[in-house]
Amino acid sequence: MTRYLCELVEVSPSGYYRWLGTEEDRQLRAAADEQDILLIKQHFDALRGKAGALVIKMRLEQISGVVMNHKKIRRLMKKAGLVAVIRQANPYRKMAKATQEHKTCPNLLERKFD
Repeated sequence: MTRYLCELVEVSPSGYYRWLGTEEDRQLRAAADEQDILLIKQHFDALRGKAGALVIKMRLEQISGVVMNHKKIRRLMKKAGLVAVIRQANPYRKMAKATQEHKTCPNLLERKFD
């Protein structure tokens, strides 16, 4: 019966039994992820949402003494829905570029100073 069902969903029987045997490991990993999400959220809230994954990584190492990969932090932030606030562009700089206020002049003399 198991082989028939595995054929229907196009999964190898060995793969199914391996997945079945790792249920406890997946639950342990999910519980550990929940603890890490709480720790990340604590630092994220302390900086009022202006911290990205790399800043949180540095704070985890310095303040909490926890070493965690930045890729894991990104994955958990995505899972928890934590998005850092991106700074706004300077409107005066955009206006200066639009009006070309500091544009260089054309080279009319071409080093002919006589």
